[in-house]
Amino acid sequence: MKLYKRLGALLLSAALLTGAALPSLAEPEPADTETPAASQTTPDTETQPETTTDDGETDGAADSGTQSTDGAQSTDGTGEAAGADGAQEEPADTQPANQTGAEAEDGSIQMPTIQIDAKASILVNAETGEIIHADNERERLYPASCTKIMTALLVLEKCNLDDVVTMQEEDFTDVNNGASNAGLKTGEQITVENLLYCLMLPSGNEAANALARVTAGSVDEFVQMMNDRAKELGCVNTHFVNPNGLHNDAHYSCAYDLYLIAQQAMENSTFATIVNTAQKRLPATNQNEERIIYTTNHLILSSYSSIYYDNCYGIKTGHTSQAGYCLVSYAKQSGYTYYSVVLGANAGSDYAGSFTETKRMFEWAFENFRMQTATAAGSAVTECPVRLARGTDHVTLVTANDVSVLVPKGLDPSELDVEISVEESYDAPVSRGEKLGTVTYSYEGMECATADLVSLTEIDRSVILYVLDEIGQFFSLTPVRVVCGVVIFAFLLYLVLSFIAGRNRRRRRALRRKKQRRKRK
Repeated sequence: MKLYKRLGALLLSAALLTGAALPSLAEPEPADTETPAASQTTPDTETQPETTTDDGETDGAADSGTQSTDGAQSTDGTGEAAGADGAQEEPADTQPANQTGAEAEDGSIQMPTIQIDAKASILVNAETGEIIHADNERERLYPASCTKIMTALLVLEKCNLDDVVTMQEEDFTDVNNGASNAGLKTGEQITVENLLYCLMLPSGNEAANALARVTAGSVDEFVQMMNDRAKELGCVNTHFVNPNGLHNDAHYSCAYDLYLIAQQAMENSTFATIVNTAQKRLPATNQNEERIIYTTNHLILSSYSSIYYDNCYGIKTGHTSQAGYCLVSYAKQSGYTYYSVVLGANAGSDYAGSFTETKRMFEWAFENFRMQTATAAGSAVTECPVRLARGTDHVTLVTANDVSVLVPKGLDPSELDVEISVEESYDAPVSRGEKLGTVTYSYEGMECATADLVSLTEIDRSVILYVLDEIGQFFSLTPVRVVCGVVIFAFLLYLVLSFIAGRNRRRRRALRRKKQRRKRK
């Protein structure tokens, strides 16, 4: 019997091992199609050209000749995913381990942290605006081609996508052989929409110049529009001198400002579609045959690549010798959405640090943070005194809506630090839902959310108390108090003088009576 049991166990183990091995022998799954760029395909007849960055170096892959575009997202309309035979995953760069939250000795949850190997970085939750990681996020640095996010934003706000642009010689100014380009030619006629794809996918500098020219009349005027728009968005550490990001000492931004620009741009559905496109089939023009252009963003380029990240939805790469490797990105998973910016990353053994660090940062966020409700809508947060009210002496303050906070996984919302900002007291009447203050939730120094505090009920004013208060306030005025003081002083002086005068009269009468009595005697 024992022999049969052992033989059965052996057969079961062999079956389980065989079943576990089967998936590894299957073809890789195509990229997730639930993206703005819905279709995913790679034409068998096309090969990906080597891509270059602003100063002519590779766009972040160690060997562009080995890049596979199979499984890349596409907008060429086929809606299928094709794989290349023999595609192999490349080994990932060795990175510092993620630092996550853990329980302290007292059982409390510690704030998760992560170290990013770059000059500056920031990670922001899109739902709450909460910054869960920041390092030198307001330091002025060179943004390289991340500049083109602002260029695209202005074009989408000002131009018609169907307008046709004729490429001019001036559009190729400063676009040297080593600079990134989209292969456009002088005299070529192309729509604004396709120029935007040329701008954001292969990072064409000539496309940036052409779009700036047609949008504002000249590149200089467009640059002024860029700086004005940056100020409108709250960017205080940004100054542009060109629409493409080619190096200039006076051309700078910071991680936080680039997040603000990207956040605004992603509200435009056309922008969101373009930056999430891995490859785009351009129709034939008067100067070029039908062709395919590819993104420089390896996080979305090929699902067979080791750096590919299926939760990523854009946005823009950048690289110059002075700026290092830069990436502004956007990712979402299971209802959580994040913006990230990495500036001044180093080159990696397989892929630039801007890609590896961004992917690592996203994975760290999705693993270590969860959304919680700090306060439910209508729940009492605090009470404040109310003057001149009828039937009550206080008002209850609540939050109008649920207050969601992004906190370390496992943290109970009751452990959050709460800071309430209200006046010492309020005067009736108070309307229901009237904003009277704010409440801020934070944890270990990181601000999680700020919400308005509103009145739970309507509070009427007491007419009698109001009149008495008005009288009191009238007599509390300095001029009134001075006049009243003078009047009172004059009245007191009058009383004193009247008393003295009366006393003197009484004395005189008494003297007269004494004299009359003496005369009678």
